Amino acid sequence: MSKRSCKAIMVSGILVSLSFLPGCVLFDMFKKNNQPIITESKSSGESSMPMAGEVLVTMQGVPVITTATVAEEKEKCLNANPQIRQALQFMDAQAQERFENDILDGLILQKIVNKNIDEKGITQTAKYKSELKALYEAMENVLNGKYFNEMIKVDVSDAQVNDFYQEYKDQLRGIMTSAGGVATTGISFDNGAAARAFASRAKTMPGGFKKVAQDDNLNAQIKDFKVVNAQSTGIDELLRDKIMGIKTVPSIEVFEVDGKFWVVNATSKEEPKYIPFEQIKDTLRQKLEQDKRVELVQKEIDKLRNQYDVKVNEDYMKRGKQQQEEQVSEQRGGMVDAGDKQASSEKRLA
Repeated sequence: MSKRSCKAIMVSGILVSLSFLPGCVLFDMFKKNNQPIITESKSSGESSMPMAGEVLVTMQGVPVITTATVAEEKEKCLNANPQIRQALQFMDAQAQERFENDILDGLILQKIVNKNIDEKGITQTAKYKSELKALYEAMENVLNGKYFNEMIKVDVSDAQVNDFYQEYKDQLRGIMTSAGGVATTGISFDNGAAARAFASRAKTMPGGFKKVAQDDNLNAQIKDFKVVNAQSTGIDELLRDKIMGIKTVPSIEVFEVDGKFWVVNATSKEEPKYIPFEQIKDTLRQKLEQDKRVELVQKEIDKLRNQYDVKVNEDYMKRGKQQQEEQVSEQRGGMVDAGDKQASSEKRLA
């Protein structure tokens, strides 16, 4: 893989990682049964600050969840998942109440788990602290990536989207609804003169191609290629390309392909059909913005790399690569020696 490709993948990773920012896991309730969901991860003794709102839940006489706690968790969930906020607008009062109860149930479960883990001293173990630190660092990197990404401003005009559509509509999957092509039948001849004579008669005689083929008892040899286009199968590629190159229809042409002479009867031509630009432009804009963002992020990274004077120990990297090559060479040599010994042993036995 080239260095350029590797860089593109790494830059894309910054963008992809943004989708993993913490939000409300209640999104799962729209895909599964309404089961209680764990939504918070603070240990029971982590905070001793006064709690706002009316107390909803106590644990051993101590308030742990209030109306403000539920409201905050709900808002966090809706901010992270706008689709849930939109769905709530169409829910009746009973469904909305179930939604808030699910939040409360999830918070209760999490408080219970947090307190139990804390009481067992697990939060004080080296393994727990190491994993917590790793999670914190990972999420810190994701959050930094989010803000770095937001600093990169991307603008794609309607004209740029339209130019992209016109240039690549034949190549982009899902935009072409019909490939079009040339409706064609043909007869193969071994002799060029015979093929040209047949074509000449087909062009001038009443009834054309079909009548001449019938008169010459060649109906059984007529090959129906249907509509020939770049996606056609079961036809020689060179013949396919020659048929696609026919400009005027109806038309009778003679093409030599691999020592054979084809008389083709092109009866009609269909132009490719595409999803209208207005229907696909938003999707194309998103693709162009994503591609441009990757490019701009890479440029910014390269600029900052120089600004921060980033240096890589190339000697170390080369030594590591050389050691790997030597190990591979030794392994291959061992396999050859083992093969020689086995062959020698088999020869003695024979």
